[in-house]
Amino acid sequence: MFLSQRIRLKALAQLCHRLATATGAGIDDRKIWSEEAERGTRGQRRVVALIRDQLANRKSLTEALPATGNYFPPLFCQMVEVGEKSGQLDGTYKRLASHYDRTMKARREFLGQLSWPMLQLASSLLVIGLLIWIMGMMPINRGAAGAQGDILGFGLMGTSGLIVYVNFLVVLGIAGLLVIEAARRGIGWTRSLQRMVIQLPVVGGALKTLALSRFTWALQLVLDTPMDLRRALPLALEAAGNDYYARHGDAVANRIELGETIHTSLAVTGAFPTELLDTIAVGEQSGRLVETMGHLSAEYQQRATSAISLLAQVAGYAVWLLISACIIGLIFRIFSFYTDTLNSVL
Repeated sequence: MFLSQRIRLKALAQLCHRLATATGAGIDDRKIWSEEAERGTRGQRRVVALIRDQLANRKSLTEALPATGNYFPPLFCQMVEVGEKSGQLDGTYKRLASHYDRTMKARREFLGQLSWPMLQLASSLLVIGLLIWIMGMMPINRGAAGAQGDILGFGLMGTSGLIVYVNFLVVLGIAGLLVIEAARRGIGWTRSLQRMVIQLPVVGGALKTLALSRFTWALQLVLDTPMDLRRALPLALEAAGNDYYARHGDAVANRIELGETIHTSLAVTGAFPTELLDTIAVGEQSGRLVETMGHLSAEYQQRATSAISLLAQVAGYAVWLLISACIIGLIFRIFSFYTDTLNSVL
């Protein structure tokens, strides 16, 4: 559900760290979640209180989590179930905390590199807003000449024009945030959009690297547990965060059920690079797949850093092109306004 509440990444990482510490210290789950129900935002306290109440009714943590709906991501719920059944819940929390810390770090790096171009874009939008407001105070805008004073050609001048302009930017910003949130939740049409964008040159390669870095990390995480491969592989594919890989979950699980190996099941999808498949094949043949995935995950984490820089550069260039188009457009509009004014006077 699009309007259903979801826990934020930072809050989830902090929660996993606290759960790992408390569980490792031997504190009872009922006490842990009872204390957690008093932390965080109002929405988080309300959801965690549902888990507390379920645990108070002698239910297990695995049985309690479904009461929260989609508040927690599938990877968290599945890993908690495995950790509880295997008696390694504290270690599971630690691995999840590390996973979410890595994801949060990658997001910070991307936003940090994109901050300067976005500041420039905000400055250019502010200049346009000031120009709209100033045009309303220009003497040329009075009387019959008012229609000729629209330098920008937007039909917006003065305070009323500025209000319309600001409202337009607010609506545009809200629409952008809704699209981002829809993509984060994997809502229908955004999955098709993800598959289209990942096919683009340059940008697509960087997005694939980021998705594979999350996939390899998640696969190492689930393989280091007694989780059934038919559940583990779709879960790792979903953790990649892109429908280009996640959509193959059911097909891969079916092939595993037929007795095929992991690398063969993944190879049939045609979505994975040969070097990754070859490494997985070696890990399976040597019986050291978890260690192999650990090395592979570390390698893709390094590649992901470069991919983030590349995506930030491309996004920065796109912003600068937008700013340049605005500036060039303003120059031509002002020049046209100036020549038209001269011609009317002559």
